[in-house]
Amino acid sequence: MIESVAKPLIESLVSNIVAPKIDKFLKRVGLECQKHLIPQREHFMEYFFRTYKKYSILNPLVFRNNQRELNDLYIPLTLHLKTNGKVEQIKIDGYPEQLALKYQKLLITDSAGMGKSTITKKMFLDIIDNGYGIPIYVELRRLTKDHCLLHEIGVQLNSLSKEFDTQLLLELIQSGGFVFFLDGYDEIKLSEKTSVTIDIQEFISKAGDNTFILTSRPENSLVSFGDFQQVTIEPLKKKEAYELLRKYDGQGETSSLLIDKLKSGKYDMIDEFLKNPLLVTLLFVAFDYKQTIPLKKHVFYRQVYDAHFDGHDLSKGGSFIHEKKSKLDIDDFDKILRFTGFECLKLQKIEFSKDEILIILGKAKTFWPNIQYNESDLLDDLLCAVPLFCQDGAYYKWSHKSLQEYFAAQFIYKDAKLGQDRILTKLYNSNNLENYLNLLDLYYDIDQLGFRKNILLPFLSGFVTYFEREALGKFDDITCALYNRKCYSYISREHIEFEDVFNKILEIDSSFRPHFGVQYDRNTWNVFLIDGSTSPKRPIIDILANKRLHFIEILRYTIPKEESEDGMSKIEKLQVNNIAHLLHKHINNEPVCREIGALLSSLGRNETIYLNFEKCKEEILAIHKEINIVQETDSLLNGL
Repeated sequence: MIESVAKPLIESLVSNIVAPKIDKFLKRVGLECQKHLIPQREHFMEYFFRTYKKYSILNPLVFRNNQRELNDLYIPLTLHLKTNGKVEQIKIDGYPEQLALKYQKLLITDSAGMGKSTITKKMFLDIIDNGYGIPIYVELRRLTKDHCLLHEIGVQLNSLSKEFDTQLLLELIQSGGFVFFLDGYDEIKLSEKTSVTIDIQEFISKAGDNTFILTSRPENSLVSFGDFQQVTIEPLKKKEAYELLRKYDGQGETSSLLIDKLKSGKYDMIDEFLKNPLLVTLLFVAFDYKQTIPLKKHVFYRQVYDAHFDGHDLSKGGSFIHEKKSKLDIDDFDKILRFTGFECLKLQKIEFSKDEILIILGKAKTFWPNIQYNESDLLDDLLCAVPLFCQDGAYYKWSHKSLQEYFAAQFIYKDAKLGQDRILTKLYNSNNLENYLNLLDLYYDIDQLGFRKNILLPFLSGFVTYFEREALGKFDDITCALYNRKCYSYISREHIEFEDVFNKILEIDSSFRPHFGVQYDRNTWNVFLIDGSTSPKRPIIDILANKRLHFIEILRYTIPKEESEDGMSKIEKLQVNNIAHLLHKHINNEPVCREIGALLSSLGRNETIYLNFEKCKEEILAIHKEINIVQETDSLLNGL
């Protein structure tokens, strides 16, 4: 069905756009006799057929390993962007051609499960359907220092028998008309991220008049792409969440019963979950399995696992038992998954070759010597009987990164034993803390005492020490504190890359860590504004804010357009003698926070999370009391 629909669309795209571009390029460079050195129309035909089929199919957790077409399940998501005081919301039911033409470089950044990959795959298909350009989709986790972006593009377009000339391939790309989807920046292996980031930036700078759409979870490294227009995905409205639930069983009994329960008013505490497409999916799977609504995120994942292991298969109507080749029971299978999830966390990878994943599955037997199985049989179970993994060509990967994080969190809680505190402390002290935020968010609900002792206590203690040293008594009207927050602006008449601005800041402040950065043109000025802090621990606040804890408060800005414009004028006046001028302000008091906040609001930020000093001190005392109670074992031994 997909092939018959795609064939005329792909043939039209190749004949009308790709082939003329190749012919024109060959004539220009005089390579008609050596045309095999660059991709030909047959290469693009094969690539588009292969990728169109691949991205037209979803393999959601709801249907185990049964495939469904993306168009059957897709709910149009909404992109949110804010520039110069103006808010735009763009419903994505295809490729946003006008938005792409306006900005050319888009960064779609949002938290786990918000649909970043799904939305770009929808765009990719729509470009082919309507001939908007030449789409190339790259999964960035495949890149390493030895396998660059240009080489990966060549591999995607390559026939099995020939390699293209990379310089000529780049020159073909430089002729324009391409749309590059660079998916999953956050999934690049940490040890490779610096070199891969440099490679991506160099490719973009050389690639000419093309469009680039980058996706990632939020992380500090994204400041390197400050010339991209940042957009986020609007949370689902309840109506949209209900529509998605109905799609999963064709408006059947399960979705109707679940929606009725959600509308009853008894489950308002999980309204936040309905805003996230992945959590809506997990909710459906969990409810279809047990007819109960889990109230915590990690319980969602457990019920999803139970449903898959027990063989509950919606597509087959009722329970259909899939035989497990590994012969493992549900508890032993869970133990192996927990170890595997933690190993993948250490490697910072979710995708592996067959040999790599078999080694990890084999290593689990050394940790659990009493559990015996054949690694190949277990891998087969993970693909078919308990499909929490999927195969993508020669690669094997977790169905979703958050599944790996869930099992890793469970390993830390259940299996690490005496190493638990050390593991959590190491995650907290990591220079890449933002890569562990979703795991720690899950861990908070799994083991609140462990989180409070090893994450929250050192975080609050560090804040109180900072506050007493830097802020207490210095501002009469202080009612809030923003942990080590700073804002830098840089203004220049000359063209300068965002990365160069960031390096200039690091020269005077090596501890600075960016959280939010923008670049824009203001009359004849190039203006950069970077919001961040000197504390690598500040991302923890994002987890705490979602838990609605009493010591976390929010300072919101409502900035009229005229004030926003006036704020930008103030930035321009910072220019001194037409020489680039560097300005920084520490923002650790409410008046200064509002001043800079007004500027940030006009560029996409309209609220700031802060810590209440007195309440933080109270929370520290409460945590120490909890620890003392647990450590006091005499009461447990009495009477034995």
